[in-house]
Amino acid sequence: MRYVCIFLMLFIAQYLLAQNHTITFQQDSVTFTEVIKHLKKETTYHFFYNPQWVDSLVIDVRYNQSSLTDVLNDLCQYRSLKYTIIENNNVIFTQKYPIKTNYGESYIHYLTRRNDVVLDTIEYVPFMTKEEDDRTSNPEYQLFKIGNPSVVSNTKTATLSGTLKDMNTGEPLIGAVVYIDKLKGGAVTNVFGYYAVSVPKGQYKIEYRSVGMGTTYRNVMIYEDGKVDVKMQSEPTSIGEVTVVAQSDDFVKNLSMGVEKLSIKAMKQLPMGFGEADVMKTALLLPGIQTVGEASSGFNVRGGSTDQNLILLNEASIINTSHFFGFFSGFNPDLVKDITIYKSGVPAKYGGRVSSVMDITLKEGNRKKLKIAGGISPVFGRIAVEAPIVKDKSSFAFGARTTYSDWVLKLLDDGKLNKSDAEFYDLQGSLSYDIDQNNSLYLSGYYSHDKFDYYSEDAFKYNTLASTLTWKHIFNPKLYATFSGVMSNYDYLTAFREDSSLFNSVSYDLNQTSLKTDFNYHSSKNHKINFGLNALLYNLSPGTQQPIGELSTIKYKKLEEEQALENSLYVSDDFRLTPLISFSLGLRFSFFSNFGPNTSYEYQSGQPKRTETIIDTTYYGKGELFNAYSGLDYRFSSNIRLSENSSVKIGFSRMYQYIQMISNTTSMSPTDIWKLSDEYLKPQYGDQYAVGFYHKLRSSTIEASLEGYYKDLHNVLDYKDGADLLMNEHLETDVLNGKGKAYGVELMFEKKKGKLTGWVNYTYSRVLHKIDGEFDEERVNGGDYFSADYDKPHDFKIVGNYKFSRRVNLSSNFFYSTGRPYTQPLAYYYLSGSYRVLYGDRNSVRMDDYMRWDIALNWNGNLIKKKLNHSSWTFSLYNVLGRKNPYSVYFKVEDGEVKGYQMSIFAQPIFTVTYSFKFLGNASDDL
Repeated sequence: MRYVCIFLMLFIAQYLLAQNHTITFQQDSVTFTEVIKHLKKETTYHFFYNPQWVDSLVIDVRYNQSSLTDVLNDLCQYRSLKYTIIENNNVIFTQKYPIKTNYGESYIHYLTRRNDVVLDTIEYVPFMTKEEDDRTSNPEYQLFKIGNPSVVSNTKTATLSGTLKDMNTGEPLIGAVVYIDKLKGGAVTNVFGYYAVSVPKGQYKIEYRSVGMGTTYRNVMIYEDGKVDVKMQSEPTSIGEVTVVAQSDDFVKNLSMGVEKLSIKAMKQLPMGFGEADVMKTALLLPGIQTVGEASSGFNVRGGSTDQNLILLNEASIINTSHFFGFFSGFNPDLVKDITIYKSGVPAKYGGRVSSVMDITLKEGNRKKLKIAGGISPVFGRIAVEAPIVKDKSSFAFGARTTYSDWVLKLLDDGKLNKSDAEFYDLQGSLSYDIDQNNSLYLSGYYSHDKFDYYSEDAFKYNTLASTLTWKHIFNPKLYATFSGVMSNYDYLTAFREDSSLFNSVSYDLNQTSLKTDFNYHSSKNHKINFGLNALLYNLSPGTQQPIGELSTIKYKKLEEEQALENSLYVSDDFRLTPLISFSLGLRFSFFSNFGPNTSYEYQSGQPKRTETIIDTTYYGKGELFNAYSGLDYRFSSNIRLSENSSVKIGFSRMYQYIQMISNTTSMSPTDIWKLSDEYLKPQYGDQYAVGFYHKLRSSTIEASLEGYYKDLHNVLDYKDGADLLMNEHLETDVLNGKGKAYGVELMFEKKKGKLTGWVNYTYSRVLHKIDGEFDEERVNGGDYFSADYDKPHDFKIVGNYKFSRRVNLSSNFFYSTGRPYTQPLAYYYLSGSYRVLYGDRNSVRMDDYMRWDIALNWNGNLIKKKLNHSSWTFSLYNVLGRKNPYSVYFKVEDGEVKGYQMSIFAQPIFTVTYSFKFLGNASDDL
């Protein structure tokens, strides 16, 4: 009875409203648009419809003193039209299905309180088949009320917020776009799938889109602050189709500059060494990101060294990102949810590195059903398990990987390497729990272990442990915050066994513990303010040396431990000045302090730093401050829209770094030493200036970008000739501070849609260092600029994927780059009973150019929706051409002659087959 009364009141109210206008209009062969124009003249109403629905509709009209309701009903007999009348005399036409109200009794209450009764919906369908009712209950055809319409407020704007989740898994969607075409703007979801956008009060059609998900819409009437949570359905046609790089938003319109997002689906389908999806090697396919050679650990971004990259896994810093010295990735691809790389335009919330930030987010776990995924290759296997703990409220995800074969070493040319042994495994997992709709807890963990026994010589063992606990709290739709406790630990042990009298081991340990909080405040529709603070505690044990065996003559030695605290606070504001011009401003202030126990050495003035020039020693007690640095980072970026398909972006930034890697090898090694800044080792900082042009081609199917940059690098590290870095109590005597400059241009064309997808990019870049100290031994190349070890001017990459069908696709990569520089010996001489080599200028000669072609065929199993297990096969051929790309060039004096040698890692094609599977606890269409 109650629903009948509601229906009658809605019908009567609408009827009375529509009777206020009578229409007289009689004409043959008139278009729908002409009828609407006449209605606008005869009434005070505004009409909205899609012209494509009625572009060919011609009708005969015979209206004589007809009510507006009769006219609208007559018009709606054509083309399956329906109409809805909302407040402010607006009529909205829809096709097939009417907009259904969800106001219920509160809406009737609203009508009774208002004198100018205006309905928000007109059509209520009491008699429908079950199929019709299911269709019209689709949220895309509903009008949602946000807030209480009877509340009188002086504010003209309101904040709409909510969470976007995957309908099949319940996981939040990161980087999903919330777009309001009426305002030509919107928001992007964060790592928790949360969004907030301030808008003028009124009615809007909101578009929600995310990579790999079907775009959906919501019609909302916003009266005050409120929430709209949306569940998005995956697109079934996405199987086998690769979206190679997924920008978080329209790259023409957003403020992101030098920012790349990696598609997990694309990463799994690209041809990689040994058939395993690799986060780090996929990043190398992007412009401006390079590596010094095959199977190298670490990467270089726009002229930065490998230690200038901050790599975060759920906010925890990861020092070693690979297994087996760079051959395999340290992250399980089945658990990785999102990867964002900042080459420039780094948000103010990130700090501590000069060149780039790679932010990796793990999955939270499937909140709907059990899911097991994994893969098996000839080298190692992996497995990942996701499941709800309490359905739709909490979940977990856990994964493990391990190697079970040393056969890969047998492929190498090196006689000792192919007789060596290697093993590794890693464990990764996360847990999430929603306390209520405003509070959530997240816990994640990571453990990685590697062990390598180099035949008859050295052995290595290194481990990474990281964990993050985060509490997310929503204060109100405009303000939310996250509070995190983060722990990260990296340690290694190296054993030297060439000579029994020198058998010894060296261990190293770096621990980082931080407390941080981040606030996000949406002050208005044009401003998004972020601010927060962070306290990071370093505890570093730089080395402990112990003898091995009774014959060893090595004495026990332990270097003095280091402690430091890095505090920082930041604030940033993304704001839109006009619809065509937007800015992002950020400031980050950091304060770094060293404290004891510590021993500090004073060196004689006017003399090079050597152990023999030490003139005084100062001891500092536990907790006693003995050195401090501070720095102000600034971040600026802007977007100037030239048209709907073109924009220009300009940005500049300064970033500080208080921890550096000490290594005299070109490639990053797990046994490198990380050293905190102190009174002699100054913190690095860099200034970057960038400008870019972005354009969409061929109806937005191709995205083109051209970015140029220039960097000033300060306090870059280099080393004296013959520097001894292992177990050195006086590193400052062998380490040199200098400066550098880097510049380049990056050109990229990317196609994201269609059977053929992929990209082509070319980078021209240079990175030069200058070490010009006070004394000759503190200068390199006479104090002139010289090429850095990783200076590779030309870099060209092609990545393509062709989709033959939903089950089969072929992908291919092609790389070309200039060979990296090295220092060439000029002559040798005999001195003090041995031959010695005289070298030329630092890095004055280059190795041969690097070139590689890889292909992979991905074959998906049967795509039946109601299927328990979905499997796929990947057939990969790495280095198709079998090219012997140089990894390093080195020289030896043999029989009185200097002989040069070139080392190649993969000197022949490598074929790999990988079987991947995905088991779903409940057979579904989650493909």
